[in-house]
Amino acid sequence: MAWPRERTAIALTDSPFNITLFANEQSWPSHIDLGEEVQSLWTCTACVATVPGIVHGKPLRNCIKSEFMDEVLAQIRASEALEGMIRGANGGRGLEEFAILKAEVWDEWEFDPSGITPEQPKWVTTTNTRDHRPCQATSIPNLVLAGAHTETEADIWSIEGAVESGRRAAKIFEPEVVVKPQHKPLALKFTSWVDDAFFALRLPHVLSVIGALVGAGLVIGLYELIVRS
Repeated sequence: MAWPRERTAIALTDSPFNITLFANEQSWPSHIDLGEEVQSLWTCTACVATVPGIVHGKPLRNCIKSEFMDEVLAQIRASEALEGMIRGANGGRGLEEFAILKAEVWDEWEFDPSGITPEQPKWVTTTNTRDHRPCQATSIPNLVLAGAHTETEADIWSIEGAVESGRRAAKIFEPEVVVKPQHKPLALKFTSWVDDAFFALRLPHVLSVIGALVGAGLVIGLYELIVRS
């Protein structure tokens, strides 16, 4: 299957589960063997767990495994934007003309109508864990750490943080490895500083405070209008 541009990543915003997908062979050398008769290998992620699906009418978090698989495949096939992109890049051939040989879900997920849980709790960056993130370099000369849980400029548990940590870990052994610094505009630096100050004072999020002030201003303005009227 051809794609309209190099390393095309897709976010199906017209799918209830907000499915994202990427054809991995776009990043691998052409000689890599994907398996017998396999020409493409997609990685898909379902990002929204609370919106009912189009097949079983259940949100992701309440699907059993077979229902989840039904929904993912159906939502991919139902995406008009994806279908148009595939047809445009493959001489009019649509998704249905490419056979899906196999579909599977990562084994670590436990499916149950009462909720989906992983075998291991997911570690994420929180206000309580940020200060405990390790650096890539350690006190052991030949041991470095890499992963989204380490200290990065991305500053959050994410694929971007994982990639940055890997480059920083490689740079310890290979100084010529380039790690681009994160660009943060002055306006974003200022709002970050204000948010940190609000957090330190145990105040609500800055956007909540702004919303409350705007709401209070509207109430006062309405009161004055009524009194003057």
